[in-house]
Amino acid sequence: MVQSRHDFPIKVKELLAKRVGSRCSNPGCRQPTSGPQEDPGEVINVGVAAHITAASRHGPRFDVSLSPDQRRSVENGIWLCQNCAKLIDNDITRYSPGVLKGWKKVAESVARQSLESSQSNVREPSDAYRKLERLMPELLAEMRKDLAERPLGREFVISRRSQRYWACGHELVYYLDDHAELMNKLRILENAGMVSNITYNNVDRYVLSEELVEYLTSTPPPNQGTHPTAQKPGGG
Repeated sequence: MVQSRHDFPIKVKELLAKRVGSRCSNPGCRQPTSGPQEDPGEVINVGVAAHITAASRHGPRFDVSLSPDQRRSVENGIWLCQNCAKLIDNDITRYSPGVLKGWKKVAESVARQSLESSQSNVREPSDAYRKLERLMPELLAEMRKDLAERPLGREFVISRRSQRYWACGHELVYYLDDHAELMNKLRILENAGMVSNITYNNVDRYVLSEELVEYLTSTPPPNQGTHPTAQKPGGG
């Protein structure tokens, strides 16, 4: 029995491309996806309308709760270059629906700012942030969500879910169980001056730099974090 595949209509594909200015929505890429062919009546397109959750049952990030219309809707799509479209489907744990929704919101916000501001005032992510987005998209997505909920949050601790940590009421918490090589990622952030290590009382503690906070909060946060059911600070 051939399984049905819920592909995007042409109108949805066009909407996804135009809403991000025909650039790849991966903040670590942001490459243009269309341009002129040698033939003056033709264009080159290297963009893809990728599904956030799969178009068919055995596809990447399939969500059984969605209807066929929801799977082919603009809300379930993200515009990417061909390389990034292949990348997200080859590592579905790293590139979760929450991460992809975050990318989409960032890309649409940048496109909106481009229309509302002079070109000199529009800032694309710097090379440093592009590198961070490539290396740790799921961690940055969770930080974006946390800062949307706790805009004054700066200090965070590192823990395991099996440990009981009683937060003092203001710390954010990131779990080693949730992020592969989390300590190495934090070292990269520390080397880049994005976080500072303030470990004490035998608890790994860090502080977010204002530069990183500004970057993470300059665009709307994702609708859901990488770990939507994770218990955050204050609950122990």
